[in-house]
Amino acid sequence: MPTTIPTTTSTSRPSSPSIGDAYFETDTRRFIIYKGSSVWNEFFYDTEYDTTFVSSQLAYPNGLFTSSDYTITTQPEIHFDATILDGSDAGSNPSSGSSVSTWGNRSGKATDYDATQATGSSQPTYTESNGEKYVNFDGGDVLDFTSYSLSGAFTMVAVCNTNVDANIMVPIGTNTSGQYIMWEYQGKMYGISGNVTDNTYGPHYNSIQQFWATRNGSSVHKIYVQGGNEILSVTTTASRPASRIGNLYTTLYHTGPIYEIIIWGSDLSTTEKNTVRNYLNNKYSNLPTSTAFS
Repeated sequence: MPTTIPTTTSTSRPSSPSIGDAYFETDTRRFIIYKGSSVWNEFFYDTEYDTTFVSSQLAYPNGLFTSSDYTITTQPEIHFDATILDGSDAGSNPSSGSSVSTWGNRSGKATDYDATQATGSSQPTYTESNGEKYVNFDGGDVLDFTSYSLSGAFTMVAVCNTNVDANIMVPIGTNTSGQYIMWEYQGKMYGISGNVTDNTYGPHYNSIQQFWATRNGSSVHKIYVQGGNEILSVTTTASRPASRIGNLYTTLYHTGPIYEIIIWGSDLSTTEKNTVRNYLNNKYSNLPTSTAFS
């Protein structure tokens, strides 16, 4: 008789497993094997069957991928990636043109940061074009997720662009008036405390870009465009809750593609920033040449 692999879920794993016990998680579609000392090895369909795909992914502890050509030691709090829209399986991506009610967080954190939208008219669209995958926002779309407070050191990177020569929400905001991390409006880039610098990389970023925002342990908040191109630096202890994609407060919306957003609860090391920068440059062939962090 053929052997059947026992099933479980990510929230109901056996409490007293033996080393080598194997299960299939029905909610995450992972194959797990108990390693001992409360550690499970987790295998995804990509890891098992597509080594080329895996090698090009950003890997970090407890994430979908823990080893690749782009591996860092700091697990992000939030990782939205249109390549893996549901946050667990690239093979489950919908057909191009489908409405997006949920954008899954692939960071592996226990907190549910999946971004959702129940109202059909406010749902963005999943799009595949020229080999790249993104979530397209039409100027009225928004996805909400559990609020994450940026109250200390952090790092955020977003890959996106706008289809209109107007303003771009880059692209994390909140539903509280005046609360934002970084955004561009009428040719100027704004930072977390309202400080502004002239836009020298535009106008209006109407092509794919990678934007970075960081704050270190000394409360120095910086914004970069294309890796280490610093365009704003200000000292601020202002706290900002991140809770939505594509919209700031009420009337300010992003128009255009958003490819990927990653947020860490610390200021990444220079080495890790450059690993992430290289990962993005490899993944998105149309990104402009970026400058290394130093």
